Amino acid sequence: MSKRKPEENDEVDIKKVKSDDEVDIKKVKSDDEVDIKKVISDDEDLTSISTKEPSTYSSLYDDVVGNGVLDKKNGRNLRQKCFNYVDAKKKKVPLHMIKAKKLLFDDPSVFKQSQYYFEHGLRKVEPYFYTFDTFCKERWLGKTLREIYSKEFRLYPIEVYEQAAASGNLLLNLNRVKSLDTVVKNNDLISTKLHRHEGPVTAAPIEILVDNGKYLVVNKPSGLPIHPCSRYRDNTLLFILAKEHEYMHIHTCHRIDLLTSGVCIFAKTKYVAQTLTKEICERKVEKEYVCKVVGEFPDKGEEGYHCDAPITNINPKLGYVVAWHVEGRASKTAETTFHRISTDGETSVVLCRPKTGRTHQIRAHLQLLGFPIVNDPIYNHSAWGESRFKYGPCELDLEKVVDQIITQWKNNPLRMHGGVGGVEDKSPLEGAEEEDKPALEGAEVVRVRKFYPNCPECVKPLPDPNPKALVMYLHALKYKGDSWMFETPMPEWAK
Repeated sequence: MSKRKPEENDEVDIKKVKSDDEVDIKKVKSDDEVDIKKVISDDEDLTSISTKEPSTYSSLYDDVVGNGVLDKKNGRNLRQKCFNYVDAKKKKVPLHMIKAKKLLFDDPSVFKQSQYYFEHGLRKVEPYFYTFDTFCKERWLGKTLREIYSKEFRLYPIEVYEQAAASGNLLLNLNRVKSLDTVVKNNDLISTKLHRHEGPVTAAPIEILVDNGKYLVVNKPSGLPIHPCSRYRDNTLLFILAKEHEYMHIHTCHRIDLLTSGVCIFAKTKYVAQTLTKEICERKVEKEYVCKVVGEFPDKGEEGYHCDAPITNINPKLGYVVAWHVEGRASKTAETTFHRISTDGETSVVLCRPKTGRTHQIRAHLQLLGFPIVNDPIYNHSAWGESRFKYGPCELDLEKVVDQIITQWKNNPLRMHGGVGGVEDKSPLEGAEEEDKPALEGAEVVRVRKFYPNCPECVKPLPDPNPKALVMYLHALKYKGDSWMFETPMPEWAK
C-alpha cells in the first residue's frame, strides 16, 4: 500500500497505512530523529490522528547552541552556565509558587504557547514541546541516567529516553548524552525536551465565590491541580484563572488535594497572603470537609468520632501516607473529628473537622477507622486487602502495596492520565477500582492535535477517561478565620 508524507493540516488514518500491524514512520522522520517503533508493540492498535509537518522542530541541543547558552558571556564555567540557563528560564515560564510572596507568571506570553479545547466533557490542552530541567537530587547520586529514568520518570518506557538522548533532546549539563549509563554527580543539570501531552481534566466551570480587594475564593472542581506540577501546566487552577479570567497576580495561601473539590482561597496582595498563611499555620482557621465513605459510619453525637493517629509518609516521591507509626520513618501528629450526617447502611456522608493539615490526613484517618472514601483511588485500593474495611493498621508489606497500586495504574491507560510517572507527582487523577468498568465504558477515541512522529502519545494516544472517574467524594466545605468565613454549597453526591 502506498504511503505519503503528511502535508500541513492534512489528516491521516493510521489504520489505513499499517502493514503487518506495524506503522512505517520513517518517511516522516527527520534525519536526527530515532524510530519509535521499538516502543510500540506489534499488536497495538493506533487511533486516527491529525498530523502537521514537523520540519520546524529543533532539538534541545540545537536550542541551547542557537540561543548562545554555552557562550563565554553566559558564565565562566559550565556549572555557572547551567545555573544561569535555569535562572533565565524562570523569568519566562510559570514558577511553582514555592512561597506565597512570589507571583506565578512573570511573562504573560506563556499563555500564547498553547490552547485549550473541550471534548467529551473534558478540558484538554493541545500538545506542546516542553523542557524539564532538574538538578541532581541527593537520592540520585552515584546512579546512572538509565536507573533514574527507569525508576523515577515512569511515564514512558526507557526506549523513549534513549531516543531523546540520541536526538539531542536529553542533555546533561547542557551537553549531549552519549549513553544513559552515564553516572550523575552532585549539581549535575538534567534537561529533557518532550512533546508534552497534559492529562485532561474536568470541563466543569470554576465557580467564583468571593472576589474583593483582599480575596479571590473559588469552588475548585475535583481532579483539577491547583498549580503547575508534573504533567500539568495549562490544566491547573491558577493557569486557568489567569488565562481565562485575568487573575494574574494572586497568591496561594493553602492547598487542597488534586482530587479534592471545594473552597480554595487566594490572596490579592502579599500582605493578605502572609496574614492568612500565618493564621492557617498557627491552626487558627476552622476547616470543615464533607465526604462519602464505605459502610455505616458510627454516630457518636455532638462529640463526634475523634482520631489522633499520627501520619507517616511511606513514599515521599508519591506522597502516600498511613495513619500509624512505621519503623524507620518519621511521623507527624494529626487530629480529625468526624460526625455522621447520614447513612443508607452501605455508605455514609460524614462531616470532617481536621485540626491539623497533614498530607492526605482525612483520607488516611478514615482508612484507619475502617471507612475509606468510596472512590478514593489510593486508600480504597484493593492492594490494601480487607484491612481497609477494618479498624487498625494494615499488616501487609507497605512497599508491596505501593508497588501494586503503581503497577496497576501503569498498566491501565485510563489511569495514566493522572501522571503517576513524573518525579514530582503526588496524586493520580483516576477513579477507584470500583469505578473502572464505567470509566472504561465511557472512554472515547482520541484524536491527536499537533502530531509529532517520535512522540509515543501521538503515535498511540491514551483514551480519554470518563469524567465521572475524575471525581473523588471529598469536598472542602468551609474555612473560617477570626474575621472571615468562606463556604460552598453542599456537593450533589452528599445531598
